[in-house]
Amino acid sequence: MATDRSASQQPPEDEMLPDEREVIAERASNLNELEEDEYLTTDDLVDSLYRD
Repeated sequence: MATDRSASQQPPEDEMLPDEREVIAERASNLNELEEDEYLTTDDLVDSLYRD
């Protein structure tokens, strides 16, 4: 059975969860994004699968 005492020891939810904007900003520099010429269209992908 929960008591009021244990509930009052929990920090507010906004203090428990990281700010999404901060997390995204921290991780953005680690992303390896493709250059536009590296993207394959669906047709290119199908061609590459059946090329062999």
